[in-house]
Amino acid sequence: MKNFKYLLIMFLALTVSVSCSDDDDDMDNDKNLVGSWEMSEIDDEDDYEYSVVVTFKSNGTGTSVYVETYDGETETDSENFTWSTDENILTIVIDGDEEIIAYTISGNTLTVGDSVFTKV
Repeated sequence: MKNFKYLLIMFLALTVSVSCSDDDDDMDNDKNLVGSWEMSEIDDEDDYEYSVVVTFKSNGTGTSVYVETYDGETETDSENFTWSTDENILTIVIDGDEEIIAYTISGNTLTVGDSVFTKV
């Protein structure tokens, strides 16, 4: 389960990018990011399912919940983090590890590299 934290950090570091207009200020960016975002993957051929729900709270804290099912066995893990933004830059701190990531938002879709998060 410890690998989930590092998976989230690597996942966010490598892929977070979504689009917002340039005239949004930091407060608007924060408001757009606040809420829960879900990404899931299903591979019926390999009997594999993976989902992550990342929740950004307005007080600068958040949680990420991971659910992974393989061959009928399910593992769940969660992590708490703190976050802040500066224009389109997101800073996430999990267990003292800081990750700085560029991001943008378009409607209810948060695109992370080739992955897509949907606001839930």
